[in-house]
Amino acid sequence: MKLGLCSIAFQDKPLEEVIDIAADNGFDGVEVWGKPPHMPAEYDKAYIEKIRDLAQQKRLEISAFGSYVDPLMTFHQKHLEEAFKIAHQLGTDLIRIWSGGGPSKSIAPADKRLIFFRLVTLAQWANFRSIKLGMEMHNNHLTDTVDSILEIIETTNQPSLKTYYQPLARYDADEPHTAAQRLAPHVVNVHAQNFDENGKACAIAEGVVDYSKVVETLSGAGYDGYIQVEFVHGDNKLEALQRDRDYLASLTAPLAERSLKDLETESV
Repeated sequence: MKLGLCSIAFQDKPLEEVIDIAADNGFDGVEVWGKPPHMPAEYDKAYIEKIRDLAQQKRLEISAFGSYVDPLMTFHQKHLEEAFKIAHQLGTDLIRIWSGGGPSKSIAPADKRLIFFRLVTLAQWANFRSIKLGMEMHNNHLTDTVDSILEIIETTNQPSLKTYYQPLARYDADEPHTAAQRLAPHVVNVHAQNFDENGKACAIAEGVVDYSKVVETLSGAGYDGYIQVEFVHGDNKLEALQRDRDYLASLTAPLAERSLKDLETESV
């Protein structure tokens, strides 16, 4: 697995500075937050190309474009087309999208049918352009449970439509490790978050979610994409970021060593 930083973690800083932070702290890539100030409200080709070139200079990959495309929004297709244009110029084939619709347990049947229908059309469009759409796993959206996410993926049945994995701090949320097991074949990106027994956000190494289990589960299912720090918590955000990064590296480094040994064995 590769280590990523979501630029929203430092949403008060210019994106250029966040890229420097990612490089200085040993990350492999950056997920670009799709809202100002990290992405202009109006499409700006020159700015996007500048960000791409800066990331390349720092030997960072753009792991994903974190758009806010939602199938229930007005002109949803147009918004996806613009997100694709941005992602393509940034050099990534992954666009984060949202399901919308409100909580899965209370969504109106008509809204649910419309979401499914529109996700099919969006995913078909993505299929032809060889890009992946990763649905944000998030409270107050149709994608707030494993069952609802799997229902979307199985009903739409489109190869480009995948899901993010993100533990949810909600009293009735899916158990994080079971969620990782069930979603593993469909995961296209990981937002590493953690929280204490009261649901308060905390350092990734310190909460109720055992990321050693999550990493092992996803790796065992063949996932080799990014595991990303989305938010950092503490008075000193840079120190907190480095701790989170080093913790995740301690979990992913053995996987890389194991893969290298397997390759060496196969070549003998």
